[in-house]
Amino acid sequence: MLIPTQTPAERPFSLEHAMLHMRALGFASTSNITCAAPQPGLVGEPITGSLTFHHIMILIAAACMGVTVLSTIYASWTHLHRYTIPQEQRQILRIINLPAAYSIFNFLALLFYNDYYYIAPIAGVYEAFTVAALFLLMLEFVCPDGTDREKFFDALPAVDKKGNPVGGGSLPWFKRTWAQVFQYPLSKLVFVVIQIVTQYYHVYCENSFSPKYAHLWLTIADFLFVGGALGATIKFVQRMGKAKAFNINQKIRAKVYSYIGILVFQMLQDIVFGLLNGKLFNPSKKVTYNDINFGIPAFLTCLETAIFSFIFMWAYSSKEYSEGRRMDRFGQAPATRTKTFKAIFDALNLSDIVAGTVIAIGSLVMRIQSRYGGSSTPQREKLMQDGVGMEPLSNRNRMRGYSGGSDFDDQYTPPLDTQYDGRTTYAPAMPQATRDPSPPDRTRTFRADGLRPQEYQPLTRSRDHSPSGGAEQYPRNMV
Repeated sequence: MLIPTQTPAERPFSLEHAMLHMRALGFASTSNITCAAPQPGLVGEPITGSLTFHHIMILIAAACMGVTVLSTIYASWTHLHRYTIPQEQRQILRIINLPAAYSIFNFLALLFYNDYYYIAPIAGVYEAFTVAALFLLMLEFVCPDGTDREKFFDALPAVDKKGNPVGGGSLPWFKRTWAQVFQYPLSKLVFVVIQIVTQYYHVYCENSFSPKYAHLWLTIADFLFVGGALGATIKFVQRMGKAKAFNINQKIRAKVYSYIGILVFQMLQDIVFGLLNGKLFNPSKKVTYNDINFGIPAFLTCLETAIFSFIFMWAYSSKEYSEGRRMDRFGQAPATRTKTFKAIFDALNLSDIVAGTVIAIGSLVMRIQSRYGGSSTPQREKLMQDGVGMEPLSNRNRMRGYSGGSDFDDQYTPPLDTQYDGRTTYAPAMPQATRDPSPPDRTRTFRADGLRPQEYQPLTRSRDHSPSGGAEQYPRNMV
């Protein structure tokens, strides 16, 4: 049943006309749809004393938010106080703050009904960054040394969609996974901005799936992009689990399931209070239209985050990062603790996610160029002239991408061997099918269309030995 649009002069306001009916699921006409919006000045009757249902929700939600924030601060402080593996712990700190972000923004949305549509979506932006953080954390567990990741995935046998082995390595699959994950932070930010703008101009209409409104198109786009990012991360974890690349002490399932759990609860709330409102819930004198459609979803989120904050504290425990319990990322010495304030600045540094997003966009552009006949050869030649392709890989881990790190301490940088005896050849990891077939006594610059420009360098660039390829850097079997 749809509510016909009428002016205030034609019909007076009543609770019956303010009911939010079930969304139109088809591409029906929208001329008689009233878009859901907070009703200013709508106050329910007191339940006890002078407290309305809205007041009670605010009091309980405030207590839940306090519990969530305090537990999150405690969990974050334990990691900052044991900040021995920055490449892992910076991602963990981003993830365990997700319940607090949900709780704070939903509490504000509960407190200010009239601004609900402008406050609640902001939590989704932080959620998108945590999806990328979860992927980087799993990647760090699998292959800690970012300068060797391309070689690692090239050596990993490729499989089809059913998991059956096929010829070649898994480097193309890894690059596709990377692109799927790191497109999401930027795309989600764009979607939230569009949602807020269209809501301001009254063309969003959350209770309609008509193509006339932006809600349909943003819902489809968000579903595809978040499905691609989260789905790619889950598939990555499953693939690496089958390859036995994880350490049993890392509690991979607990970390992934707890993260997915909080997202699933948000999705269920959207379904129940979006699609089914008006069928399952109706306003009354004490529980108003605003309470049902905006207050209760935000209130439930505050309750859920209080529970999930403790689950995250257990799943992402800092005990394994106590000083002396872990070796550094190269397996050369016991990991040492970083000063707390230095750790805070490192955790707040989003350069790894920003760089990952840039790489994902660049990968998409190069794929489009290759598909439609474009060429990036002039860019490659310019980079070669500038000497970018001549730099050692260990000094280019921030440029090459897939490293996921922004090292700030010398203890996390592998030692370089500056002596050269002319016996070895230092070259980047690359797929077997694209390696230079020329004889070893010829000086030739290697170039291939399928690789990024920073990976091209003369094969006569030599050193002994490669700081990123030594077996001593991996104390455990990675595959």
